[in-house]
Amino acid sequence: MRSPTQRRKPGKSRPVNFPAPTGGWIANRSLAIGRDPNLAPGAMVLDNWFPTSTGILLRRGSDLRYNIDSGPVRTMFRYVSGAATRLFAASETEIFDVSSDPAVSVYSGLTSGDWHVQQITTAGGTFLIGVNGVDEPWVYDGTTFGPISDMGSGIEFPSGSTASTSDLAFIWLYAGRLWFIQRDSMSAWYLPVDEVVGELEEMPLGGVFERGGVLLWGQSWSLSSGGSGGLSEQCVFTTTEGEVLAYQGQNPASASDWNKAGLYRIGKPLGTRAFVRAGGDLLIATSVGLISLAEASRRDLAALGNAAVSYPIEEAWSAMLNERGMQNWRCFIWPEGKMVVVSPPRLASEDRVAFVANANTGAWCRFTGWDMAAMETFNGQLHFGDIAGNLWIGNVSGVDGDAQPYVGVCIPLYEDLGAPASRKIARNGRVVKRSRYPALEKLTAKFDFSTATPPPPNAAEFASGGVWGAGIWGESQWGESASEVVTGRWVSLGGSGQDVSVCLQVTSGDVTPLDVELIRLDALFETAGLIS
Repeated sequence: MRSPTQRRKPGKSRPVNFPAPTGGWIANRSLAIGRDPNLAPGAMVLDNWFPTSTGILLRRGSDLRYNIDSGPVRTMFRYVSGAATRLFAASETEIFDVSSDPAVSVYSGLTSGDWHVQQITTAGGTFLIGVNGVDEPWVYDGTTFGPISDMGSGIEFPSGSTASTSDLAFIWLYAGRLWFIQRDSMSAWYLPVDEVVGELEEMPLGGVFERGGVLLWGQSWSLSSGGSGGLSEQCVFTTTEGEVLAYQGQNPASASDWNKAGLYRIGKPLGTRAFVRAGGDLLIATSVGLISLAEASRRDLAALGNAAVSYPIEEAWSAMLNERGMQNWRCFIWPEGKMVVVSPPRLASEDRVAFVANANTGAWCRFTGWDMAAMETFNGQLHFGDIAGNLWIGNVSGVDGDAQPYVGVCIPLYEDLGAPASRKIARNGRVVKRSRYPALEKLTAKFDFSTATPPPPNAAEFASGGVWGAGIWGESQWGESASEVVTGRWVSLGGSGQDVSVCLQVTSGDVTPLDVELIRLDALFETAGLIS
């Protein structure tokens, strides 16, 4: 007697929510761990989305201002004195005033554009002083540039010294004094208090450091452990071998008012521009990550990697070091945008990429398409220069440069849905977002830790009517809540695997910024039998 064939019952679809990865890009954790309920949700891929405390925002585009040179923009810096503000950019041989259009050459005949600049206000006015270790230093008084030797007696070395002012490679301000690093040496030099010119005094440091190398840069640093309470300001000196020497006091010529406070190891620094000030602390890009100097003062080097600000992207950081090397990295903070930017060096054949963190939450993402060889803020906006001599304003429109679209990609951390050995079949998904203007998204299912992305969707077409030109950027702050929450319709998903995620892609291709904020991604997965 024949028995009726037993039909296999279809599995029950299970809804899965992927909250917006406010914890940012995660590249330091076992793939099998997936989402940690004790941590903010993260993403395996987070390109051109900026994590906030409530969601992730599609970055805005960049506006090409003009080209100043066929070679790279080497340095950008600004001058601020009262209501007077100027923005400058340096090529290899010239300095340009780029405060307004068109750019104006203000200083030329130079050998290197790798200028390090410090502003100081004295009884005689407010001045910028620039050094690069090759050319004679210059001074800017708010009106004109000129060699430092044209100002009074200039900067002089003591009798018998073989150094010249063109050997001064780095400059900073501490306790009212201008300090300098002599190129390829262990000598620091300083001027009298509140002076722009005068005779330098040497501070030889070769006998204090333990690991050799040469001095790279110096800076002031505030540590919240002063003997009288509150912040204790210190003068720090950093070497190419990754040692940081801290002194405390006001007068380096007085043994009673100048004391060694500590010698710390941070990993090898990634250049003379590879640090930023974060409050009183210093964040330094090194071979072991983006390191807080305050943290380095409390930990051994071997334990420092896990405490790095960049620890969430540890593997990506190491991969970029192997690809781009350990020289000429750049770090920058854009306060108005709440962004910490770490820009690796780039050759023309290499991808345009920068690591970007939320300055408030510490969550990371990656920006693609921006070549940030030099950076500065001006009137609250982010300006940057690239290796082709172009100057840009960042985060202002809905396209990059000459109407080039860009794509935001988000792949949340994978889930096994509590059944690691079972196959999951993707059925449907939707996007929950809010957006100031219409946006077309593409949602696909991802399986088994793949980070490959399908072709992106087309950009949404809508009548911008010159909205951006009318002042969207000026009238509203990027990151404000959009007015409309849009729950997308359910779309079909396909594919199967053991571990699951979804991939969201949004293309921005209109001059008007979309200002899309992702709230969450929903998906339905059917759990099938065990995989044999």
